[in-house]
Amino acid sequence: MNPLDTYRALIERGSDPALTLYGAPAGAPRLELSGKVVANHAAKAANFLADDLMLEPGSRLTLDLPVHWRLLTWALGGLLAGAHLAPDGDTVVTSRPAPAAADVVAVSLGALDMSWPGDLPAGVIDGNAELLGQADALLDASLAEASNASAFARPDLAAGPRLLVVDPDQTDLIGLFLHAAVSGTTLVLSDRANAEQARRLEGL
Repeated sequence: MNPLDTYRALIERGSDPALTLYGAPAGAPRLELSGKVVANHAAKAANFLADDLMLEPGSRLTLDLPVHWRLLTWALGGLLAGAHLAPDGDTVVTSRPAPAAADVVAVSLGALDMSWPGDLPAGVIDGNAELLGQADALLDASLAEASNASAFARPDLAAGPRLLVVDPDQTDLIGLFLHAAVSGTTLVLSDRANAEQARRLEGL
């Protein structure tokens, strides 16, 4: 699978929702993100990783993030930049930054956070702030071929208008997201505490 297919499908979806989130995955009680918004965030992450951090295609990138919409935009951004998403990367994107030898990018999980709230350890990059200045469109589509997106393949995913996912693990969620976007499915993501509300409000 090619992450460019997911990226292009999100752009084509435009203002229609790609993600509907409840509770912790939203960073708010409920949050709906359009295909265009998700694609823009992913492109910004890809451009930052490739151009500012100069992440080489095939390099290993660790996403130390919980189940959250920012996990998905950074995952797609990393794959578009040609990264291999792995637990032992030299570059780490995290919501709990600490000084480290690797390149560490701090990501705040508030729904509208434009920067890290408070001070960061020395040498840690404010990922929220850095992405603000990046282009909304993907600058180099050729890098995606080097990614390990095939590791997240979900050929068993049945297409439909909406799919509710409750407390998935990181790998499953990334795979579901990549395929749902291509199939035109809106991914409804919830923590367990808000699952019944999600089912009721989304008619699932």
